[in-house]
Amino acid sequence: MALLDDIIAGAVSDTVSVPMLLRQCLVLSHQLGNDKLKVWVEQELNGYNDVEALPPYRVVKIVATGSFAGPMGNVLNNQPLAASILDEPLRHWANMAYLSAPIISYDIGKDNEGKPNGGRVQWPADLVGLYEDRFIQGWNLIRASQQIPGTIFAAILDTVRTRILQLALELKGAMTDETNDVGKLPPTKVDQSVVNHIYGGNVVVAATAENFSQLHNISVVQNDLGSLLSALKELGLLEEDTKRLASAIKADEKTGSKTIGQKTSEWLRDLPLTLGKGTLKVGFEVAKAAATKYVMSYFGLGV
Repeated sequence: MALLDDIIAGAVSDTVSVPMLLRQCLVLSHQLGNDKLKVWVEQELNGYNDVEALPPYRVVKIVATGSFAGPMGNVLNNQPLAASILDEPLRHWANMAYLSAPIISYDIGKDNEGKPNGGRVQWPADLVGLYEDRFIQGWNLIRASQQIPGTIFAAILDTVRTRILQLALELKGAMTDETNDVGKLPPTKVDQSVVNHIYGGNVVVAATAENFSQLHNISVVQNDLGSLLSALKELGLLEEDTKRLASAIKADEKTGSKTIGQKTSEWLRDLPLTLGKGTLKVGFEVAKAAATKYVMSYFGLGV
């Protein structure tokens, strides 16, 4: 019970950092023998390798801004970028941020006025090049980034701290004189508490935590078709559909396209039907996000 008391005391104190609380929860997960808690803690500490595993509090609405070069050497900075200009699979770069870095990356303090510091996520160079002449006529986009307000970082830290506190309080409430060892708590009770307080009651996410950890080991190398097809097969797509994608990519390459072409776009458009034919290792929406991410990564446009 001493560990639970330390976690509770740390969660209600601003002097104990969220990464420290998470490390204590990592110890707790081993004492409890609960893999769902362990997976969440490790992802928060080390970062999420796959955006489909991100909890809702790490997927946030943002705005994107860009710098443009124009006639006579003129430059326009900090210009808002309309999401509608981007094709659907890439539109999130202008209106949605997937914050997958280790949580310590967002604990960056406050400015001189006491407001939480914000940050930015740069667009990939290939994405900038793809849309360089699409936003302002006669001006070329030379750089762009997602603008992340400091309040978002503060909210992520507070959400994680609160979830830890709620879990620790419920586990302590389940302790009795006969069950004074946290490791002796009924596994079903522990599992239910983790699902409710850590995963927000999302049983689907919690139940597939083990599959998420396996998917984290999957990576797609830019311009490496073999790694892309292997990733999609690992996700559960049928071979006939991965071959169809390979043919689409090769057909687009023959037209001189170095990014997502017409045939590949058609494959992405038909993705819901494609997923319905396979035996997926995770839920449909998760698989859709993962497959799209893999294709984006192949073209160097990954999240």
